[in-house]
Formats: sequence, C-alpha cells, structure tokens
Amino acid sequence: MRLYRLVGLGALLWGQVGRPWQIGFQIGPNIPAYRTTQHVDKAVTLPGFTAGLVLRFPLAGPFYFQSGLYFNRRRSAYLLTESTPEDTVIGRLREEYIVHTTNDGQLTLAHLELPCLLEWNFLTAAHGRSYFLSGFHLGYLLYSRNVGTTRVALEGLDFLPLFGFPPQTRLIVAEGPVDNTRLRFRQPDLGVWMGGGSAHKMGPGQMTFELRFFTALINILQRPLNQRFYNGSLMLLMGYIF
Repeated sequence: MRLYRLVGLGALLWGQVGRPWQIGFQIGPNIPAYRTTQHVDKAVTLPGFTAGLVLRFPLAGPFYFQSGLYFNRRRSAYLLTESTPEDTVIGRLREEYIVHTTNDGQLTLAHLELPCLLEWNFLTAAHGRSYFLSGFHLGYLLYSRNVGTTRVALEGLDFLPLFGFPPQTRLIVAEGPVDNTRLRFRQPDLGVWMGGGSAHKMGPGQMTFELRFFTALINILQRPLNQRFYNGSLMLLMGYIF
C-alpha cells in the first residue's frame, strides 16, 4: 500500500513537470481594517496603496497555487484622549486636577507580504474565468509613521473661576508633535487572505480584477503594554498575468 501511494505521488509530481509558472503584477487601493483594544475617540480610514508581483502554478483540476510578493501601505487618522488624575501641594493647599493628553494624528504602516494562496476556478470559459482565493501570508514591517499634534490640558483648577472660567474648563498648557516613543510595532506579521475575482483574456495573457480581504492573526503592537493591535485591509486590485 505504501508503494502504491509513493507511485501515485510520483506520478502526480511528474505530471507537474513542464507546467510553467505564470507571472504577473497587481496594483490598486486598499482601505485599512484594523482591530485594536485601544479606545479612540475617532478613527478615520484613509486610502492606502497595494502593489505586488503575482506567481501562479497549476495544480490538479481547477485549482492553482498562487504566491508572489506584495507591498502594502495602510493609512488611518485618529483622535485619542487619555485622562489621568493628578495633584500638587502648594504650602498647605492641595490642588487636585485632571490631565488630558490628546493625540490628533495619522498612522502609516508599510509591510512587505508573502502570500500562499489556493485559487479555485469555479467558472471557466474561452474568454476568461472566475475564481475564489484563500490562504495565509507572512508579513514584515518596513516602516511605521505616526505624525500629528499632541495637546496637554488641565481641568479642575481652583483658580479658573477667578478669571471667569468654570472649573470644568480644559486649559491647554502644552502643544507639540506626537510622541512616537509611546507607539511601537513588531516587525513580523501573520494573517489570512481571502477574496475572489475574474480574469479576462487580453492579448497573450489575462487582465484580472480582484477584491481581497486581509486580517491579521497576531498582535503587532509592542508598545504601549497591555494593548492589542491587529493589522488588516480591504484591497481592490487590478493586474495582468502573462
């Protein structure tokens, strides 16, 4: 029985010999779909950019193995406010107040990603095909950028009513660029890709149109501690396979 299985496996592998890899490219916009435990006051998705090299290899029947190398640049804007109680002692007087730190910024994450996908062509015709894709990918963070403005305001100061302000007024005492040392990401990433599309015969190859969704499986947030951040995006890709 083992010999029979080895012969069958050898015949399958032999049948793949001479089947060339197909090569192509894809490009298009993406919309980030992050998941995080960090509370934010406001989050706005900004258009990103996806481009990649596509490799296809035929398997049995309507199935293909698809891989390649992709560059994904994802962007989002956010508004985050952290409030902490503080106090100070002046002589015998103790002043209690609240410190509000507001970060108004934009986050950019750029990854290099290597997908390993199974392609199922469920509908084929002379002029083209329709297919589903599913699999996983390995990612590596090339760079991250967090730019914007940080404001520090104090609320609940006792002397504010003397100047005509209610005690609940937030008095801005400092303003400057976002502190990037508080936000740090891990470089390795792992996630799942799924989607589908269609390919249409054009010249010597095929023009492809795809919709892909990516969601990460591991937490890539290294700092701040005890917070989680998962990568993700929705990609609309157009390409050509020779």
